[in-house]
Amino acid sequence: MAIKTSTKHPYAAIEHRVIDSEAYRNLTFSARSLLTLMARQLTRDNNGHLQATYTFLRPYGFDSERTISRCLKELIAKGLLHRTRYGGYQQGASQYAVTWLSIRKREGLFLDGFKSCAWRDWRPPEEKNTSAKMQEATGKNGILSPSPDAKNAARTPRKNADNELMPIGAQISALSAPRQEARATARIVWMPQIAGGRLPPIQLRAW
Repeated sequence: MAIKTSTKHPYAAIEHRVIDSEAYRNLTFSARSLLTLMARQLTRDNNGHLQATYTFLRPYGFDSERTISRCLKELIAKGLLHRTRYGGYQQGASQYAVTWLSIRKREGLFLDGFKSCAWRDWRPPEEKNTSAKMQEATGKNGILSPSPDAKNAARTPRKNADNELMPIGAQISALSAPRQEARATARIVWMPQIAGGRLPPIQLRAW
């Protein structure tokens, strides 16, 4: 009788419903990698005792504790992980649980606030709707605020015959002939007011 040999190897499994969720789809790639490595630690009954130490994660490309901390916060905020124990000085590393599996060994864990499958409740932040955008564009009382270009255009006077500039020579030539002759022969006598009018009068010929 031939002896059967097993070719089955352990594997890290993340349920399809988790991967298809809004929470998972909105993860950064670093957070997805961390979640895979957390699932890599799972056995039959150790959920809630998973660790995310720098020593364990460094060979997988996590080059700083700051990156690990950021990814943990992201996974917890989206309901995919739950911190079951806080680590610290002489207390060992913090411990975590994935939320799509139950926790069997509960001794020594802090499970207040743990919610099974909390990732199902996560929703992406709502974007501003159309009405909000319209309100931003209109200003007070729903009146549309003119654009800067429109304001500048309103201040610029219309170009017409009344305010169109003419060369000085053209203005002089436009005067009637009698008026030009009168201006040419006229004399202007001006009494300066400086020094109480003691200066002699100045006679000027018109141009």
